[in-house]
Amino acid sequence: LVCVGPFQVASSLVRKFEHFPPAILRALGQAAVGLSVSDIENSITDEDLEASIPALGKVSGWNAEQSSTIINKLLSSGYQIPNGQSLATLGSLMAGLNSSTLQSLSPEVILEAIQLPEFVQ
Repeated sequence: LVCVGPFQVASSLVRKFEHFPPAILRALGQAAVGLSVSDIENSITDEDLEASIPALGKVSGWNAEQSSTIINKLLSSGYQIPNGQSLATLGSLMAGLNSSTLQSLSPEVILEAIQLPEFVQ
């Protein structure tokens, strides 16, 4: 009897795909945590990644490298965090924000975000 953990199952699922448009990323749900850094960098377009942020932000269990890769890819493609809602939408991906990016956000963005229930969670 071989016991496999949730990460192994998620990794097996995502290996079935070559490209990850928003519909697939949404459908994967929690299994998206199985995306490799290579998948994130090479198999998701900038536009698809941005469109998928609401779904990816709800996934728990991202490791530091995954969340940093997603956030860095977003920011390098011109993604902006103009308000608290856009910050809150990042959800579990917020761990990928580096300190300089956080410090560059206006206090108003932070104050707005901390008033949103989804941000506090």
